[in-house]
Amino acid sequence: MFKQNSLSILVIASLLSGYAVAADNEMLLRMTDKQRIERLENIIGSDVLMEQSRQLEALQQEVSMLRDMLEEKDYQLDMITQRQRSLYSDMDRRLNSLEGGASRTVVAAPVPPPGASSASSASPVAVAGDDKDGAQQYTAAFDLLKEGQYRKSITSFGSFLANYPDSKYADNAQYWLGEANYVSREYKTALDAFQTLIAKYPESTKIPGARLKIGYTYYELKNWPASKDALMQVVKLYPDTSVATKANDRLERIKREGH
Repeated sequence: MFKQNSLSILVIASLLSGYAVAADNEMLLRMTDKQRIERLENIIGSDVLMEQSRQLEALQQEVSMLRDMLEEKDYQLDMITQRQRSLYSDMDRRLNSLEGGASRTVVAAPVPPPGASSASSASPVAVAGDDKDGAQQYTAAFDLLKEGQYRKSITSFGSFLANYPDSKYADNAQYWLGEANYVSREYKTALDAFQTLIAKYPESTKIPGARLKIGYTYYELKNWPASKDALMQVVKLYPDTSVATKANDRLERIKREGH
């Protein structure tokens, strides 16, 4: 008799448990998407979601920087291609000139003044591989950035700018210095780097990107009015461009967040 009662109790408990699960499932089905999200947030915890959001934001920042770096490499490749075409064209012109019977003029070496040695009268000769623009150091700094060694690239770009302030790569180095600090979350330093680029290199092709990143940096510093002003300026100055599209996207985000 006791066994029969125990069995009955187990059957009833099982049925009640089944009803409870079914009721819970029915409740989930009736919930709106917003309610499901809120329920999920309560289960997981807002701290976990916020950390995942921060990680996603960091990844998006690195992807954006990698796109900029790819554009930089494409630009350098175009410049190399143009130089090669120019050299080939010049070589072809010279060969055609020689084949056409162009006269060859032999220029006599300058006669040294009396008493001067031949060594002292020789004109300075440019050393092969003379790197007056610091291309090697710039490339080394850029490679560090590409490899994700942001701290080292910051030091390297800073050293490059100190050693080659008048280099044709100086504006690019200034921009990447800002990018490296931005990705490293050194936002105030990044802001200073981007602003220096605009002030010091007003003709640089990197200025549109720098203005966009100034808007992004103010956003990270939670200076919403300055961020909106900078982003709206990008839209006004560079309409129908990729930087304008990105600026509008960030402005919409600021609006959604209620800032």
